Amino acid sequence: MATIKGSLTVLDPIGLHARPAGQIVKLVKESGLEVRIGKAGQELAKANSPLRMMALKAKTGEELNIEVDSDDEVLATDLIAQVQEFLKG
Repeated sequence: MATIKGSLTVLDPIGLHARPAGQIVKLVKESGLEVRIGKAGQELAKANSPLRMMALKAKTGEELNIEVDSDDEVLATDLIAQVQEFLKG
């Protein structure tokens, strides 16, 4: 299985808070894919738990790395784009 990597920018004025964290987790669970998100230089957290997402403490303007395990590159890049939309606020 391939790992598709990307980057995200937290654009929400509040940062990564409960609502987008919940949306991301719901999307990941519905996709059935293994998704990891985290800050550069830190271990990536599995994106299947709102608490793990909140624990990133991502602030407005911060860059996050995302990895999606999938052999379907189109599906993975679409998922990354949807996560970015959730981070816009």
